[in-house]
Amino acid sequence: MSLVFRNAQLSDVDVCHRIESSRYPEDEAASRGNIEKRIAAFAEGFLVAERKGEVIGFVNGGATSNVDLADEEIKAMIGHDPQGENLVIMSVVVDEAVAGTGVAGRLMKAYVEKAWAQGRKGIFLLCKTHLIPFYEKFGFQWVCKSNSTHGGAEWHEMAAQLPGS
Repeated sequence: MSLVFRNAQLSDVDVCHRIESSRYPEDEAASRGNIEKRIAAFAEGFLVAERKGEVIGFVNGGATSNVDLADEEIKAMIGHDPQGENLVIMSVVVDEAVAGTGVAGRLMKAYVEKAWAQGRKGIFLLCKTHLIPFYEKFGFQWVCKSNSTHGGAEWHEMAAQLPGS
């Protein structure tokens, strides 16, 4: 499957919100407003995958030098610093029609490579237990069980230190 990876644009807000809303439980999915804020504040941290000109998935995050994954404010880009040495991933999601085809993995690989090219030191994220092996494929290591109560779920902190950091 031929994919194009690019930074998100404000014109992508609706399709990204549709994908996010369809794949995450309602109390975990980012609002349309938060997706719009993330693109407006840090488009270079919001990578979309396109197939035949259609957005079919994305990875997005914010940058910070002070990582606190239990802090819900980063999801609304509060505390975001475009020059921050680390990225905090907020969503990794693909359209249901392409789930299980490797698109999410290709997105993650592209996101990690981009972070490395930007000179970031690390990438951090929260994930559910069943996704730990997925993120380990991209150099992430389990850090600890998170204090986050986002969506009432149990979360795990994962971190990847980038080469040269």
